[in-house]
Amino acid sequence: MPAIIFSLLAMCSTLAGGYIATRARRQIHILMGFGAGVLLGAVFFDLLPESLSLAAGQGWSFRLILGIAIGGFLLFYLTERIIVLHACPEGDCENEVHQHIGRFSAAGLIAHSMLDGMAIGAASLVGWQTGLLVALAVIAHDSSDGLNTILLVTHGEKAKRRDIVFLVLDAIAPVGGAILALFILPSAGALAVFLAFASGFFLYTSTSDLLPEAHRRSPSIVVAAATVAGIAIIGIAVQLIAE
Repeated sequence: MPAIIFSLLAMCSTLAGGYIATRARRQIHILMGFGAGVLLGAVFFDLLPESLSLAAGQGWSFRLILGIAIGGFLLFYLTERIIVLHACPEGDCENEVHQHIGRFSAAGLIAHSMLDGMAIGAASLVGWQTGLLVALAVIAHDSSDGLNTILLVTHGEKAKRRDIVFLVLDAIAPVGGAILALFILPSAGALAVFLAFASGFFLYTSTSDLLPEAHRRSPSIVVAAATVAGIAIIGIAVQLIAE
């Protein structure tokens, strides 16, 4: 029961972040810069280090994990190029391409949120105090997950009904993950591969989608500052949680 309650709080945090993204459209360039920073911070302070740690426990080479991350990056890059060549041979439907890529990225966030829920569930099996500590960490960054989900699927445009579906799926993912953890947990090796692959996805999304679009809308120092702030906040949060 504690795991379900904690995951429901994470769900509320995700919805709050998504709500902010739908209401602050005048500052969408700042939110995009911040969202890119959050993704970059998550990759280098959370996902990749955790993947390398899990891989080390399996006796795997760190080069394998970095290779998987590069594979995730290249898969996203090639997917975007294929969509451009297939759907936009004359380069006149850039927004449609970004929406396709954004939905792929949002699906990655949803899968990541489910893993967060599984972490809450697994920690709660140890004790409610441990579950609470993990849940607080998840709740703290789930608002940025909701924010990024909306940014990725809307690309700064007004959110439509199908876009809200992605937000709802991201919000309920921790609850589903927590319930799943009470019955089955993925192996450490599977988690290492997924986290490395997700690192490549998020690295591509932040540097090739969110940041260019943010600077296109407003090539100002404010966007750069928001990006640095996003990276710093995740770095500080991970450090505090680790302690």
